[in-house]
Amino acid sequence: MLTDISFPYRSSMAIYPNNPDFYIKRVQDLRQGDGANVSLISMGSHTGTHIDAPAHFIIGGKTIDELPLEAMNGRAKVFDVRGNQEITTEILSRYEIEAGDIVIFKTDNSEMFRGDMVLTDYVTLDYEAAADLVAKKVKMVGIDYMTIERPRSKRISGKSVHSVLLSGDVLIAETLDLSKVEEGSYQLHCYPLNIVGADGVPARMAVSEAD
Repeated sequence: MLTDISFPYRSSMAIYPNNPDFYIKRVQDLRQGDGANVSLISMGSHTGTHIDAPAHFIIGGKTIDELPLEAMNGRAKVFDVRGNQEITTEILSRYEIEAGDIVIFKTDNSEMFRGDMVLTDYVTLDYEAAADLVAKKVKMVGIDYMTIERPRSKRISGKSVHSVLLSGDVLIAETLDLSKVEEGSYQLHCYPLNIVGADGVPARMAVSEAD
């Protein structure tokens, strides 16, 4: 059985500050005599549940269409780190993390964020922990909020969790709905839109019991 960990796209959904709004409009309508229903959809590349490609933060980095599906599918480990304001190397040391893992963090964000409200404070990954995950050669990191980066007011100049992970060929999955997912081992199923040149794209994501 698949457990969907994607948030739905709708006009009331939360949008990360300074990103384009989500917009959908019916441009052909059966009720108006058209031959089919057709909609125009507009959104930013990092709207809703999505994947960050290296090109998001790295000049000349790979875009979504240049990444194999194997890089974002496979063995996933969900770590329940609720009760911590930041995910640190000390927290990571409590878990068995292997090369090729997809590491997903369930944080206090899951209790505060339901996809329709921008949070002023939220749980993030710290810089040293990001470097540790690169060193462990994981292939993707996921989190239950719209960004894995600290709020702008708490960032350290010249440092970026996105840059650490993406420059180390570790992809990022953001805005995951982990409300129905417990800590444990899973199989992740992730299929982003194959858009040429995209620095990030929406993705329908789900987990199932580990093989």
